[in-house]
Amino acid sequence: MAVQRQKEQIRKRLLDQRQAISFKEWETSSKIIIEKLKQLSIFRAAKTVHCYVSINERREVNTHPLIKEMIAGEKKVIISRTKFADESLSHFELHSFDDLSPNKWGVLEPVKGEKAVISEIDLVIVPMVGGDEKCNRIGYGGGFYDRFLKDVFCSKVGLCFEQNIIEKLPIEPFDIPLDMIVTEGRIIGVKV
Repeated sequence: MAVQRQKEQIRKRLLDQRQAISFKEWETSSKIIIEKLKQLSIFRAAKTVHCYVSINERREVNTHPLIKEMIAGEKKVIISRTKFADESLSHFELHSFDDLSPNKWGVLEPVKGEKAVISEIDLVIVPMVGGDEKCNRIGYGGGFYDRFLKDVFCSKVGLCFEQNIIEKLPIEPFDIPLDMIVTEGRIIGVKV
């Protein structure tokens, strides 16, 4: 079976699994994952953090409170904007959660802000549908994050519910592994 087809089947299964999480479980597990992330030395040391804005209706690990907390605190927060024309991401500093507006996919993105310099980012918090024991991730299949992550030389941390971690994902040459995955149950990876 071709890798693409395998990935599609895994992605669908993991998305269905994640969508089936109850609101209470999603809320509780998201809080645990975010607290574990905040305890990591790489998070505490990071001055500039690139973070995805969770699509809560899709039961992504909820990053909204984290983003608001980082904006109110000492960290510079960088958020992506999708460029559909060339399937890439551009990145902007966010000063207020109110400066976000949904794109055509319903993803909250910055409507204004200074363009960020990728080399100044200390940590990237990456969205994922699922992952494996070797810190590989599977996203929604568009490749937007893989194209961005290949140019990133800081730590890359994914946030994922434990139920969506499988033993081994099929990977392709363009798939960029993460340094670490934080679940409600554990931290996968070495740079703790």
